[in-house]
Amino acid sequence: MKKILIMRHGKSDWGSGSQRDFDRPLNERGLRDTPRIGEELKNRNLIPDLIISSPAERAKLTAERVAEYSGYEKAIDWDESFYFGFVKEITHKLRKIDDKIEKVMIVGHNPTWSSIVEQLSGNYFDMKTANVCILEFNGSWKDLDEGKCTFTDSISPKEL
Repeated sequence: MKKILIMRHGKSDWGSGSQRDFDRPLNERGLRDTPRIGEELKNRNLIPDLIISSPAERAKLTAERVAEYSGYEKAIDWDESFYFGFVKEITHKLRKIDDKIEKVMIVGHNPTWSSIVEQLSGNYFDMKTANVCILEFNGSWKDLDEGKCTFTDSISPKEL
């Protein structure tokens, strides 16, 4: 059974508003929530085999902090298409994953992440900051397609 952990970046800092969107870091809440999500993944035995993330600063910090607190020790795959956020490109990237990988976490941005959950599972989920949706499916990554996944659970820092 393959698992896709779809995570929206933690709450970001808008600061003075003069910085580029790509460069916005996490704010205090984002810095507090992301380790809690990592620890929860570890507690649920959901440590990813692979993390793919947007390289935007808030997503990058989210992925790094979740990796650290979950016990993930491999390299994170930084993918520009996860920042620009087209569902088709992201799904195409997932289809290229080696079948030895059972659990993949993708970290990125809304509204794309809510759309991916809906496309793959048929269930709409409003991805709040630092939320994780867990989807499952049987088969090969290359066969990942619309409606092939089952929405099995979600994790919210507010519930932890």
